[in-house]
Amino acid sequence: MSEPMSEPMSELLNKPMIIGITGGIGCGKSAVCKVFEKQGYPIIDTDQVAKQLVEPQQPGLVAMIALLGEAYLTPEGTLNRKKLADAFFSQPELKQQIEAILHPLVRQTVRQQIEQLKPHHRLIFVAIPVLNQINQPEYQIDHLLLIECDEQQQIQRVQQRDQRSLTQIQQIIKQQAPRQERQQCADSILTNNTSLEALEQKALAWLSTQLTLR
Repeated sequence: MSEPMSEPMSELLNKPMIIGITGGIGCGKSAVCKVFEKQGYPIIDTDQVAKQLVEPQQPGLVAMIALLGEAYLTPEGTLNRKKLADAFFSQPELKQQIEAILHPLVRQTVRQQIEQLKPHHRLIFVAIPVLNQINQPEYQIDHLLLIECDEQQQIQRVQQRDQRSLTQIQQIIKQQAPRQERQQCADSILTNNTSLEALEQKALAWLSTQLTLR
């Protein structure tokens, strides 16, 4: 039996690169995504996809309310996001049930978006906060970029941004992938322990390197 033919080099060079962006809460994923978006590159944010899937009449919301009950709806019929977040981060079993509903729907939607973008872009960025989702085949990740910072920086930024309590933030950090595991999975790491301007410069320098390699 003959060996399958490999793709011609010209086709490999023309294939878009799918870059995953991950990092713990408050590390700066969104800031880096904005830098790349300003440069004209498409960003698929899995958190935003998940939010869209739990809008009224969307399949995610229908399945979630079947699991949780109508007590998780607002009087207007939308998802009570605060009540859900409180339960999600304080009840590990419920968290797993919610993820079992949403993650397959998110992956399917992201796959469709990637396929639509492929013919038009050299680089496609997918923001994926949940580390164990990185290797899902739907995301087709070629390179994983990790945005990292010290835990104290995470806590300060999330307190300023979300007005969460210290206990809530620590619960979220504890449930996310450990720092060492994140770093072992990453192909590139950008540290974000100083200013937003410094992070932006690092992101642009990293992008320039990737374009040179392409």
